[in-house]
Amino acid sequence: MSRLTGSVGLLLLLLLVTLSVSSAEDEVTLRSKAQTIAAARGSSVSLSCLAVYNYQLCRLLHVTWRAEGGAEVGAAAGVELTDPKKYLTTVSETLSDGDVRHRQVETEILDLTEEDSGRYQCVARCGGAESAVGRFSEIIVKD
Repeated sequence: MSRLTGSVGLLLLLLLVTLSVSSAEDEVTLRSKAQTIAAARGSSVSLSCLAVYNYQLCRLLHVTWRAEGGAEVGAAAGVELTDPKKYLTTVSETLSDGDVRHRQVETEILDLTEEDSGRYQCVARCGGAESAVGRFSEIIVKD
């Protein structure tokens, strides 16, 4: 009997974990276009994504673009694009139905160099935990 109770307990635990993951994913939805952008050295490109979230479920939302690990970036998971001399990020937010908000995040990469070639991804964090990721955009810097 205790073996059956243990199995049921494990099943309930797995169900609770699954429901928790699902509800966390439902807090934030990211929309970004998978694209390849070819640009000349010295020019700039813009990356844009839209986060749709429920303010009551996620009061502290952090949305940024990150570069996939590479020679300049140096981290496999990617590094946020935050250097104000290199990146210009604008954020606008609108309120729609009830507590649903739409946050548009656009990051412009300035004065492109060959080191800027690579893959970029929009990431949303709700309360510190990664909640959603967007599609990859690839930038190819040409001479």
